[in-house]
Amino acid sequence: MIKYTDKPAGNGIWMSLSAIYTHGEKAQSIRHVVEQAMPEFRKILSLPNGLQFRIAPIKARHTNGTYMVEDNLVSIDCRLTWGKALEVLAHELVHAEQYHTGKLKKAYIKRKGWTQSWNGEVGSKGTTYKAYRDQPWEQEAWSRQAELAERVCQALELKHG
Repeated sequence: MIKYTDKPAGNGIWMSLSAIYTHGEKAQSIRHVVEQAMPEFRKILSLPNGLQFRIAPIKARHTNGTYMVEDNLVSIDCRLTWGKALEVLAHELVHAEQYHTGKLKKAYIKRKGWTQSWNGEVGSKGTTYKAYRDQPWEQEAWSRQAELAERVCQALELKHG
């Protein structure tokens, strides 16, 4: 979620104060990656309109980025290299596409809480990192991220030299 202390950085991109003042150069590099890469990702993926981006330190273990469908928000850790940030962006945009196309859905079920369904089948939340990685929506995002990042990188190289 975008916090009241986050600052707008243009093109639907927000930066946390920590990203700006503690990780300034790296955070600005990631902002630039998002700005340059998004038109190329939009050519490849079916993405929702109004996507927003938050660049901030992410403290959760094994997490470099997130996509929150309810906020239409991609968050990216501000401490990443630009290459890793491009891959993380690709991964999270696959999730945005999964929700946008209806392949992945989030719903509240009484006595179960928030659940996700993949192609109409309710999935499990996964209590371990391995269980989380084994979910079909994660398998798809992990399997597509490197190739998508490479395609976008090549397109940007052609465009900007």
